[in-house]
Amino acid sequence: MRVMVKISGEALASGAAGVFSDSAISSVVKEILKLHESGAEVAAVIGGGNIFRGSVSSDWNIERVEADNVGMLGTIANGILLRAKIEATSDIEVRLMSALTIPQIGEPYIRRRAARHLEKRRIVLLCGGIGEPYLTTDYPSVQRAIELDCDCVLAMKNGIDGVYVTDPRKDPDARLYKTLTFEKAIKDRLTFMDQAALVLAQQHRMRVHVVGFDQPGAAGRVLAGEQVGTTITDDAQVSFY
Repeated sequence: MRVMVKISGEALASGAAGVFSDSAISSVVKEILKLHESGAEVAAVIGGGNIFRGSVSSDWNIERVEADNVGMLGTIANGILLRAKIEATSDIEVRLMSALTIPQIGEPYIRRRAARHLEKRRIVLLCGGIGEPYLTTDYPSVQRAIELDCDCVLAMKNGIDGVYVTDPRKDPDARLYKTLTFEKAIKDRLTFMDQAALVLAQQHRMRVHVVGFDQPGAAGRVLAGEQVGTTITDDAQVSFY
């Protein structure tokens, strides 16, 4: 099985005062290694929200394009740190590939080369988004998953364990979806993933699983066939836990 993991930048900070948390990064690395050890070929798209978000451009009174450029560089910094942490705690080969050219640091993203790395059982970390502004890293997580013929996207969230009808941090009675259709997610404008990414996943029938990083082993249990978190396809009925 080949899986694309979407790692949010916030998962590397986990509420820490700074932009990074060693314990949070170690937890992320542990989940990635568990997936690899299960036999899966693992690629991961890395966000940069712990460093900077393009959506805050108006707060800084700067152009959105420039803000997105900063955000893309943030994903590269996160990728370097994750690569270093994985290599420090295992003997698994890791390749950092970027949509932006960073020859002194990592490889350019080339689809066939990335696929070859995965075939050789290397973990592939994908940073730089798709190298263009106006998109969150949700979109490249789906796009790269399609390009690399992944079986699913595992959206690993920080602080929540799936997709809820309403924000569980504001509504203690919020219901957790067990299964969900792309059609309903798009129609109800659920915010667990941006709309463009959901539309792309629906068009290409790319299954998405939303689970929490604070659920140890959740990603591996999903790949083993257990129902953990929320599964989004257009083949299932909408259901709740």
